[in-house]
Amino acid sequence: LGENRGPGYGLVFLDPPYGLGLGERALESALAGGWLAPGAMVVWEESAPPPPVAGLERIDQRKYGDTTVTLLRAGHG
Repeated sequence: LGENRGPGYGLVFLDPPYGLGLGERALESALAGGWLAPGAMVVWEESAPPPPVAGLERIDQRKYGDTTVTLLRAGHG
């Protein structure tokens, strides 16, 4: 994503193509570029529970059929 030139976002929805590791890459890039505000909520939809991402804490996780929805919170800086 590159560097964010404005304030970070407080809510991010993530629905990458399943099973390709693109969600992890997108979140790592968003964190590195300052796209997430401190305490931001991330809603991540994937086919399986995603691996942990440094800088994000898992708040909740629910499975709906073939989909897993994971709620994450960014650190407070």
